[in-house]
Amino acid sequence: MRPRLIIRLGSDHRQPVRWFLLDREGGIQDQGVTDDLALLAEQADDRPVTGLVSAADVLLTSAVVPTQSRQKLLRAIPYALEDSVAGDVEAQHFVLGQRTPAGDWPVAVVDVAWLEDWLRRLEEAGLGPTRLLPEPLCLPLETETWTVLLDGDGFAVRTGPQQGFGGDRDNLLLLLEAALEERGEQRPHTVVVYGAQHTDLPAELAGVPLEPRALDDAPALLARGLDDPHQIQLLTGPYAPASGQQSLWRPWLPAAILFAAWVTLDTGHALTEQQQMRNELAELESRNLELLRHIFPEATSLQAARTRVDNRLAQLRGGGTAADSDRLLETLEAVGPVLAGGEGFRLTGLSYRNGNLELELTVSDLQRLDRLQQELDANEQLQAEVRSARAEDEAVQGRLLVRRGS
Repeated sequence: MRPRLIIRLGSDHRQPVRWFLLDREGGIQDQGVTDDLALLAEQADDRPVTGLVSAADVLLTSAVVPTQSRQKLLRAIPYALEDSVAGDVEAQHFVLGQRTPAGDWPVAVVDVAWLEDWLRRLEEAGLGPTRLLPEPLCLPLETETWTVLLDGDGFAVRTGPQQGFGGDRDNLLLLLEAALEERGEQRPHTVVVYGAQHTDLPAELAGVPLEPRALDDAPALLARGLDDPHQIQLLTGPYAPASGQQSLWRPWLPAAILFAAWVTLDTGHALTEQQQMRNELAELESRNLELLRHIFPEATSLQAARTRVDNRLAQLRGGGTAADSDRLLETLEAVGPVLAGGEGFRLTGLSYRNGNLELELTVSDLQRLDRLQQELDANEQLQAEVRSARAEDEAVQGRLLVRRGS
């Protein structure tokens, strides 16, 4: 595990912030409170930064939207939750979680003005975060148990894998009892309360026992949930972080895409003369080599690619036109830099037909697939659409359809 800096962001960005450093084993290396983010940036020593959003500043809710289209879902969610959100939905940032077995979509909502103020302040101090997480989802998740953290003047409650709430400590019992009553027969068997050693709590609320547990260090408790698989990354869409350092193999991804495109290119128009096909192939290869050298000056040969393409052509009775090849190259030139500069996904397949480039990917979660679609869509030359997405084990198998814009 790489050492990290964790900053707990409060409702007012002008107030001091609490922070802690994690070592390679995930233990607390240092912690403190500061109102000087520039000094904190020096102490961070280029560690990746994770921001935690307090329970008071993020709404964790859910919605049921009758559509299979993710694009329509993203457009519909804000209005499906209009009655649950204070203020104009246009002034809120909505982030989808992982769909539940019951079919509803967990959603995290944060105020855009609050989010942009914090991101600007952190960026100015050299502390641009790579992740922004709801603090309630960092609390321990136990079967048929709700987890409460009492910390300072506030509290946070985790009520499920992607659900929770919080508020002022003075309102804890009132809000907690109301939430338990609302759950009815689906209420938990136990409510565990961390940090309750100096708080008078009843033995139970709404018929549910309260189990006080001592809390020596709130950051140590929160650190355990930073990599929880149910976490919701709030930095999506226009707030998605820029790519960090790339692994050694990622710069070769555009070349791999070109190579795969040659092998899988299969259109239905017959060419009457083999020599004409080879001439067009030679022109295409020359442009590919020029593109590869432009991106990677050290590249000198495509001989291996040439051999496989020639073998494929010998098996085909038809092939693409020069115009098809031009469109394919232009699409790949636009798509390649986006795929080369991203993290959290792996390209597993690629095909091109009738002007449509289809990418098969394994991504870390649905948010990453959505963010990749938006990054491609941000290019005026491209139109990207999520065709399918399904969860398998701890990853998501997705298909993106990319075409040139009109």
